Amino acid sequence: MTPAEIASALEEGAVAVDTRPLQPFAAGHLPGAVHVEFNLADLAERAALLLPRGLAAVVHAEPARTVEASVGLLEDAGLRVLGHLAGGLAAWSAEGRPQEALPCIDVAELHARRERFLVLDVRERYEFVHGHLAGARLLPSGEVWAAPDDAVPRGQPVAVFCSGYGRAAFAASALARRGVDAVLVRGGMYEWQGHGYPVVVGDG
Repeated sequence: MTPAEIASALEEGAVAVDTRPLQPFAAGHLPGAVHVEFNLADLAERAALLLPRGLAAVVHAEPARTVEASVGLLEDAGLRVLGHLAGGLAAWSAEGRPQEALPCIDVAELHARRERFLVLDVRERYEFVHGHLAGARLLPSGEVWAAPDDAVPRGQPVAVFCSGYGRAAFAASALARRGVDAVLVRGGMYEWQGHGYPVVVGDG
């Protein structure tokens, strides 16, 4: 699909699913895009967990060798894939079309500025019980897309947190679509505990 065709599909309600690595996605992506990073082994399973069947989607995948596989795997996940962005972000940018970015911080910055953020933990409940940040809210990544408005935190920047970054990247991008001031915490619980920062054990 050309950039113009992609833009038209987005205006009609399609969702851009971006399977690029995190760094380029965070730097710039199609408006309202959600991040589900490409992995041949489990992209279909993760997309099926995170997104509803039948969702009208356009795919942004780079490099070119991952485009066909991304489209096929997302179709296997039950998405209604309308097509993919031909020429990638370079073609989109060449036409002066708008992009969005995903703010990212590391665990050291979250620790130093903890009072500024509401922490949203998007791991599974058993992971949360095993250890989480004091005051964190739990919203598993598979529930983010369909979460009711009263379950979506607002009012201050939301630091989205998982074990590493994959689930949090999806959740932060999905929440940004809903107008949440979402920030991705890179490294997640692995790096938080690696730094020796405190955790709370229990269901909170």
